[in-house]
Amino acid sequence: MFDTLKVDDKSGVPVWVQIRNFIVFLIRSGQLRPGDTLPTVRQLAVELGVNYNTIHKVYQDLETDGLINSGRGRRSTIADINSEELEMPPSPVDAIIEELARITKESGLTRADVLSRVERALDSVEG
Repeated sequence: MFDTLKVDDKSGVPVWVQIRNFIVFLIRSGQLRPGDTLPTVRQLAVELGVNYNTIHKVYQDLETDGLINSGRGRRSTIADINSEELEMPPSPVDAIIEELARITKESGLTRADVLSRVERALDSVEG
């Protein structure tokens, strides 16, 4: 099933976002159903030719969002969710913004600090 995923390092979309969106697509389309087992982090990393930590981040993010169940020493499985209610982020940028918002909250940064940093980053790529 994951053999159809082609990770594109040059797309500008972070690899973890590409993989996460693909798994969400599989869930949304019914190709992965509640209770289905996902490959281990190591298996999927080898299969896709990406870093172990990248897949670990994807699985953590999916678990945080309630899409998969996992735990130390057991295989990750698709959570009991209504796949029809799942929404894909409208664009990769939205997925990155959602991740930024999550990290911002976890790290305790202020909204003003984050907005200032984003503005500086945008200025540096536009300049």
